[in-house]
Amino acid sequence: MTKNREHIALNAYLNLLERKGFSKAALRQREVTILKLIPFIERLNTDGLAFRGGVEEFFKKLDSSQVASSLPVVREYFSFWADDIKAIVAMNQDKAFEPTSLEWKLKESDAKELWSSLDEVSLTSSEIEPLETYENALRESGADDFFVATCKKIVKQLLLMLRNAPHKQPMIYRKVVDANKALFNSEEAYKMFLRVGREFYYFWKDDLNARNQLQVAYV
Repeated sequence: MTKNREHIALNAYLNLLERKGFSKAALRQREVTILKLIPFIERLNTDGLAFRGGVEEFFKKLDSSQVASSLPVVREYFSFWADDIKAIVAMNQDKAFEPTSLEWKLKESDAKELWSSLDEVSLTSSEIEPLETYENALRESGADDFFVATCKKIVKQLLLMLRNAPHKQPMIYRKVVDANKALFNSEEAYKMFLRVGREFYYFWKDDLNARNQLQVAYV
């Protein structure tokens, strides 16, 4: 039987992970996730917008506890599905396909537990530095005390969950952001979290142009 686009992409994805040293159990876990996704994307054009629409429908059928762990797999698979060789090469160079990176697990329950005890945990000096740089940038942009305090709490949550990350890479940061999304139930709080998550990434990475990534309207 002729394999379709989705299964060809899945085989290419799994073959790369196998060459990287992933265990059979880890490969099977990813295979199951993609096989569940395929019915939602197999008739779509290979573009990002269509794929996101299919993924959204897939996640509506998925148990909420599985969404955070499925997101990185779905994101990685997209480049194979779209046959985007440049993106695959870039992800490989960024260590996105390393077993120590992808096996690093985060759960929504971990995020909720940490959030409830956030005031009891202290940051290290290396964690405080990007936080203070971000805070200074916010104040210089006109943010008030309440806004800054809220941002700092969100950033502290992210920093603590990033503390034991095996690589300081975009994929890892996205995993942490995804694991925390369920904490913010209201639309306003959710948008605030996403805004801080996007902005602080550049400070976490020590990007010299991090301040340019701030949204302008704070007052």
